[in-house]
Amino acid sequence: MAYRMVKWCPPTGHRRWFNPYVLLLAVTLVFVGDCSRVYAAVHPLPDDRDFVPVSFASRGVSAVAPVRDVDSTYFLPNTSIPTHYAISLRTDIHNDVRTFDATTEIYLTVLEETETLVMHVQELDIKAVFLYRVSSTGPILIDTPTYKIDIVKEHITFRTFATFVPGGYMLTVTYSGSMRNYQSGYLVSRYRDDDNKWRSVGTTHFQATLARRVFPCYDEPALKATFELKITHHRTYRAIANMPLIGTEIDPTNREYLISNFEKTPLMSTYLLAFAVTDFVTVGNSLHNVVVRSNAKDDASYAVTVGATILERLGSYLELPYYEQMPKMTSIAVPDRGTGAMENWGLVTYGEPSLLYNPAVNTYRNRKRVTTVIAHEYAHQWFGDLVSPSWWDYIWLNEGFATLYEYYATRLAEPGDEYLELFNGEVVQRAFLQDANEQIRPMNWNTATQDEVSSLFDIIAYQKAGSVLNMFRNVLGDTAWRAGLTQYLTDREYNAATEANLALHLQTAVAGQDILPSTANVRDLLASWTDAPGFPVLNVRRLYRDGLMILSQERFLEQSVLPTTHVWHIPYNYAHKSSATFYDLTTTGWLSSRAAKIETSVPDDEWVVFNKQQTGYYRVNYDRRNWELLTEALMDNRNAIHRLNRAQLIDDSFNLARADLLDMAVVLRLMRYLRTERDYAPWSAADKVLTYLYDKLRGTEHEHAFLVYVDELISEVYATLSVDTVAQGETTLYKYLRQLITGWACRIGYRDCLERSREALRKEFAPVEPESSIPVHPDVRAVMYCYGLQEDTDSEFQLIYQRLMASRNQAERTDLIDALGCSKNANNIKTLLGTILFSATPDTNFVYLADERNQLFRAIYSGGRIPTMALMDVLQDTVSVSQIMAIVGEGTISNAVMNIAQRTNGPVEMERLETMLTAMAGILSPATLSTARDVAMARPQWFTTAEGLIIGEFLESYSV
Repeated sequence: MAYRMVKWCPPTGHRRWFNPYVLLLAVTLVFVGDCSRVYAAVHPLPDDRDFVPVSFASRGVSAVAPVRDVDSTYFLPNTSIPTHYAISLRTDIHNDVRTFDATTEIYLTVLEETETLVMHVQELDIKAVFLYRVSSTGPILIDTPTYKIDIVKEHITFRTFATFVPGGYMLTVTYSGSMRNYQSGYLVSRYRDDDNKWRSVGTTHFQATLARRVFPCYDEPALKATFELKITHHRTYRAIANMPLIGTEIDPTNREYLISNFEKTPLMSTYLLAFAVTDFVTVGNSLHNVVVRSNAKDDASYAVTVGATILERLGSYLELPYYEQMPKMTSIAVPDRGTGAMENWGLVTYGEPSLLYNPAVNTYRNRKRVTTVIAHEYAHQWFGDLVSPSWWDYIWLNEGFATLYEYYATRLAEPGDEYLELFNGEVVQRAFLQDANEQIRPMNWNTATQDEVSSLFDIIAYQKAGSVLNMFRNVLGDTAWRAGLTQYLTDREYNAATEANLALHLQTAVAGQDILPSTANVRDLLASWTDAPGFPVLNVRRLYRDGLMILSQERFLEQSVLPTTHVWHIPYNYAHKSSATFYDLTTTGWLSSRAAKIETSVPDDEWVVFNKQQTGYYRVNYDRRNWELLTEALMDNRNAIHRLNRAQLIDDSFNLARADLLDMAVVLRLMRYLRTERDYAPWSAADKVLTYLYDKLRGTEHEHAFLVYVDELISEVYATLSVDTVAQGETTLYKYLRQLITGWACRIGYRDCLERSREALRKEFAPVEPESSIPVHPDVRAVMYCYGLQEDTDSEFQLIYQRLMASRNQAERTDLIDALGCSKNANNIKTLLGTILFSATPDTNFVYLADERNQLFRAIYSGGRIPTMALMDVLQDTVSVSQIMAIVGEGTISNAVMNIAQRTNGPVEMERLETMLTAMAGILSPATLSTARDVAMARPQWFTTAEGLIIGEFLESYSV
């Protein structure tokens, strides 16, 4: 294949939009600085289909563009590219040795004459460097280059006696490095084996810019290459990697060691390389398997089964079967690694709670997490691995798609839409909360430094991007959407992409269909959402005259007003009483201006709901009369309005009221319909409102009235639930609803709920006859354990703690810690905190995983006022807090203090807080203590705000 080199105009003070020197990469568009034209990058001839000249100003309705000054010196120069890495690494992780030795051969092509070769490296001790010229007969040694390392930019610059001329070279670097027990790189993890002895294993995590911690490399996502890997390790351990094992051989220098050789990878980014050295076992087959410690083998079967189905169904959905790209899929459960996961191509790494599921001890929430996290990581095998972002500015092309298919792929793999129905509450509404901040970034955001890149892995890249992509999936229709994605992935496979590449193929897929507004294409529509920060509120003002309505848009901000000239392309649809077509998600029209008057067939006396099933990424506000019509409709027959729109009405109205765009009394009156609500989605939205109000009102004169209000809402639905038992055939959403409602019932003091919780605990831990113990089902355990422990239950508390110490199931351990934090026995809480000190001593029976000590604090200050008061007693003991802080770190203690301050209500609690803060002088910084005081002292001021006064006035009718 021939290639064409074309002029490229380098950005000044701006991150390059693409690496123009990368062979095999199609057109990249640049329009910056003093450049007067748009240029194509290196491009294969003769196919020019990606060349779509466009300026920033023409990409959206407004001239908003994600351009800001960044330090371009962090980028590698455009003079050379990698083609292949051959890595040989030796590890002694079996003996918990946390260093490694390695040699990496870097095959590269010099594109233009240069005096230096610049790559990335971080904290590697270089031993030797050799330079070879690659010819048709093989590598020829030509020099031993000198090198210089910039530890800030993490660049290593190689020089030689002469300039590097265009052509092929190989650089061989021998070095050593260190493993880490946190963050990224080559990581050490530990677990207890069947003999209760600690074992160490090694795994990798290189995203986003940390492959350089293990080998010198071109550590930018568009600079793809192939990889060959050899790992030398002890014969009692084994190595796995992205690709299948070719074979092993005995290390000639030490017969106790083996050398594992792996097949060459396809072209891929450095951050996707992965390997692990463990003494684990494999569950599954050669194509799809899970690698796990032997004493958790039985917990891996669910992941093997559901993962294989998800992988196959995603491949069919995208018309790109996974095994046509990669020969196998291995998932590894990494102990003591939290709940995260990483999509390395062909070797996905998971924290154990995100991959292992045991129905005997784990809950429906654990099962949901395992299912959706697998779907998220497997979606990345296409969105991120097969096609990578040209630069981290476009990380949303990875994470947004993975977030969407984290939920949507479960529909493909399992019958029903239960997990997909959680999307609005867990993704869209969660994104709204962060995206309503005045300082929030847009989806496209220029970055250069390692810290800047790391900051991009946020709610905007995941939840907002997933919400925006889901909106376009619905607008374009599933057939066109899938066709566009398939073409996008096929065109960019083993390559990198920008937003423009995605928009191009979606545009092609909808050609000839009457879907888009006449004045814009997909690129314009998409850019209006990706280039601007925040999101809009669609204001619907009905004229109540022949169906006329005025639609307008403005940026939604949580607590401020910020003028903006930006205009979003907002797709809208609506339903009304006599045409409640909530399942027809066809776009009715587009609001592509600040405001517009539309004609509808909605009778003046009927309610109207815009944004059916909340598939659009925007809030909706109505005039007062329509809100009243909606409230009346919900009170008369909730099912007249779709359950996802009922959730939307609660979430939108509450947040509109918090932003002073709606009267809070409207929200509280609307929510009264909940007494007949039986679906989880509306209750999930309501739970956020009630939690906010409880936080403000607990311990104040309005608390009793609030509890009466909650009782009115939950009493009827509580009576329909199986509080402490689990029946055959229960749906997942029913389980979610039961936990939410019973949690509120116990919290506000329902005697039936508290007695059932206490009895459930007694039957499990203190039965009349030991053999008659009846374990609490995991699916109701959270409420039963927490509120069962709120009496003076020393024996049950100790038995639950013993189970925690004995458990090797990390998800179960998390649940047990949360339960222990609920205890209303102050001495139990203090004893629990004391175990942190014992856990730091050698050969102790008090064993905590990496984050579990921190989790203890979170469980306690989230467990209620009595546990929090006990925590305050410990924190004001200077000796105890100093000893604990030496183990958990100042950050954990500071975070606990701030959370206590944020929960302080009333003069009595304020006095206790002040005593604690005074005692901690000299332990925490004056700034931290001062901030905590300010936070607590500001809380009573809420009652003097319009919001506080309106809520207080509304609740007066419940205070009788």
